[in-house]
Amino acid sequence: MTMNQSQQEELSQESVNYCYWHPDVETGLSCSQCAKSVCIDCMVQAPVGIRCRECGKAVKMPTYDIQRGYYARAVAVGVGIAIVGGVLWGVIAVFFAGIIGSVAGVGLGYAAGELVSRSVNLKRGTGLAWIAGGSVVVALLVAMGIAGPFFGWYGLLFIGWGVYSAVQRVR
Repeated sequence: MTMNQSQQEELSQESVNYCYWHPDVETGLSCSQCAKSVCIDCMVQAPVGIRCRECGKAVKMPTYDIQRGYYARAVAVGVGIAIVGGVLWGVIAVFFAGIIGSVAGVGLGYAAGELVSRSVNLKRGTGLAWIAGGSVVVALLVAMGIAGPFFGWYGLLFIGWGVYSAVQRVR
């Protein structure tokens, strides 16, 4: 059985597709989600195959999608931590000078990170890390206003550890 020339031309014309965005570019590729024809310039490689520009757009994970309201809540909690935590830290530093006063900074850092994280429904992000770490630094300034400089070089290590702990809880 042989095909005549007109049947071969029909088959070849049916199998030729043109890019949805570049109508003059022939392609054999199509989006695995919406089936639009795409050329190699328009395709997006996805874990489940080739996608078009529209279907292949990256979407933020919900954990890292932070709205303005969450930032406002995190700042409010951070200010509360800085004031209340700073006063408590200052009182601890007055009665327990030395290393115990500095170790309280590690606990405050952990608490700051945890409270900021819980206030924003366990979301994570760089902005939240700055808020949590900043609240520990401001709490240190409040504590130093109450107790004076209560730490030596070793205390800086514990304070840095507290800031690091706060940042890691929300980053």
